Amino acid sequence: MAEWAISIVLWLLAGSFIYVLLWLSYTYFISPLSLIPNAGILAPVSRLLWAFPSEHRGRITLDLPRLHEKYGPLVRIGPKELSFYSLDIYKTVNTVQSPFIKDPRVYGGFVQDAHPGLFSITDAYEHAQRRRLMGQIFNRSKMNLLEGYMTEKIAAFVLLLRQRGVQPVELVRACRALEADIVASFGFGEDIGAIAAWGSGHDVNIIKENDDKAQIMALLSNLPSVTTAWYRIESILYNFTGWQTLSTTAMKDFDKWASSQLDRLTSISKPPFEPHPNFISTMIRSRLPPTIALSEAKEMLGPGTDTTSLTLAHILWGLAHDISFQDSLAADLALAHWPTNMTGLEALPRLRAAVKEGIRWAGAAAAMLPRIVPKDGATLAGKFIPGGTVISSSPIWYLRDKAAFPSSEIYRPTRWLDGDAESINPLRDEYYIPFSKGSFVCIGAHFAYLELYLSLSQILKSFRLTLPDSGGTSMLSREARLPGRLEWVAAVPVDRLEVHFLARL
Repeated sequence: MAEWAISIVLWLLAGSFIYVLLWLSYTYFISPLSLIPNAGILAPVSRLLWAFPSEHRGRITLDLPRLHEKYGPLVRIGPKELSFYSLDIYKTVNTVQSPFIKDPRVYGGFVQDAHPGLFSITDAYEHAQRRRLMGQIFNRSKMNLLEGYMTEKIAAFVLLLRQRGVQPVELVRACRALEADIVASFGFGEDIGAIAAWGSGHDVNIIKENDDKAQIMALLSNLPSVTTAWYRIESILYNFTGWQTLSTTAMKDFDKWASSQLDRLTSISKPPFEPHPNFISTMIRSRLPPTIALSEAKEMLGPGTDTTSLTLAHILWGLAHDISFQDSLAADLALAHWPTNMTGLEALPRLRAAVKEGIRWAGAAAAMLPRIVPKDGATLAGKFIPGGTVISSSPIWYLRDKAAFPSSEIYRPTRWLDGDAESINPLRDEYYIPFSKGSFVCIGAHFAYLELYLSLSQILKSFRLTLPDSGGTSMLSREARLPGRLEWVAAVPVDRLEVHFLARL
């Protein structure tokens, strides 16, 4: 009997070994994707062996461009997953009504309260319907309705900067507080107290929670069973001991605050006139169910805050290096009487250049955007890619393309000034895709531009920006180089971005 059992075990082991050997042979040498260069020797075996570790360290979008430079437009990062770096492929994948759908594995991690928002919706028809509904408040023509509460928050921020005197300001935290209150006010009709908290020397807990969640997003999407098990264990511990992580506490506090805002907005039988409409009220009036409107507002807070605030921080830091351009920009704004409306702000070439270059240079929205090849497959870069393959690319790679943007690591607003048509790089505008393309282009693009135009112009109205090592008196100008960073959903600088805010006379 024992010999029979041993024989069965040996046969099972031998069969398993042969199966694994055949599968590896197919994966490495026979699969249609075997013709694609591998990111690492173990990449074809499992995304857990190359892609996941690189994502978790915040390195994948930094490492892949170098691999593409070496291997070409397609690189294999998993058994059925490719990275691509090609504007032609990007246009093919991101056309209007594209058959390449969003990958639910990744986008599901952004869903709030089981109600997918515009960013996390994967169904093309549902996405189009929601986008049409939300366009009534995000369209370019509606930006004039939003400037009032933006200038109110910026004024509170500027007042705190004045009170700090000549102390150097760390820009990432400061700008994040400003943009968090702007986005919360837009979404919920009330800010979350981020500016006041920053002025007191600390962060609102939900802002830190968003940072932490972004950095573990790879874990959430790659090992969902592990994270689900952890949350269940934590729930059991909380029921018995009252203990829970600071992250969970912050999220519960935010959920409670957000729900209270919804209750406030829906308890008014006849809402008063709103000079500055908020998102939730506008959506409810358009018959979007209140719980879904709440989920949309919650979903936009993290990405809407992180990307714009990081871009503003980079712009201010870049201008602190280039005093000459900064002074010329301030002079242009003064000559135009410091406009606050979108049309007046957009009419200033130097302001447009400073902001567009900041968006390009900061590359804040670093996440790769995975799509699924349609079932009949597709030919990309001359290679047939079977249906069901996941293909990904990051928009920020194109913002740093060496052919489109020479010296791409340098903050150089003058590359956007069109004084000499012959000197304009013909690839410049084509490769400028910070908000992606096609049906899934970011609906908040106009909102982000208005935030940046207003924030930058009102800050320059009150302050001259200098670097701490200049002693506040240097008139020398130099170009800023992109600071060190890691990249998860959004980029995270590893260097401190500090400037002095010197009051203008």
